[in-house]
Amino acid sequence: MTVVIALLRAVNVGGRQLRSAELREVATGVGCTAVTTYLASGNLVAVTDQEPTALAGALGAALGGRAGFEVPVIIRDLVAWDAAVAELPYVQQAGETPSRLALVTFDGPVRADAHVDAARIVHEQITWADSHAYVWYPDGQGRTKLTLDVLSKAAGRIGTARNWSTVLALAALGHERADR
Repeated sequence: MTVVIALLRAVNVGGRQLRSAELREVATGVGCTAVTTYLASGNLVAVTDQEPTALAGALGAALGGRAGFEVPVIIRDLVAWDAAVAELPYVQQAGETPSRLALVTFDGPVRADAHVDAARIVHEQITWADSHAYVWYPDGQGRTKLTLDVLSKAAGRIGTARNWSTVLALAALGHERADR
């Protein structure tokens, strides 16, 4: 059995409502156990015997059928999640203002030539990794031109972002399940 972190893209924004209770119910229905959600922004931690890609497809299809709209799901096992946490290039920023640091998780490896037009970057910093990116938003994300859509286009993948506080909370929930 494997502990996984499932991230839903663009739920509970713009009329795309999906209650956490529904998410837990659907995850249980596709075979997950020890299911929990974190916040109401599409974060799920669970235990499964399915491969992450297969589970992402099953969850996405089941959630889409339930919600009536497409629900992209990106899944990492706890080992991969811990590796992303350990590889953080912005340690000082994470300690000072974790809400301004984002882990953007993509549905597969980013393009080798991933880059963002310099005109979109004012003070932000990006570090690309295999299937995610770390983005430091010193002025916050509210008015940045470095949006999730811009990052996803540069990566050539669908992505979803979580601030560093959420990343650490999801890791802690994952370890609670791993220690059972």
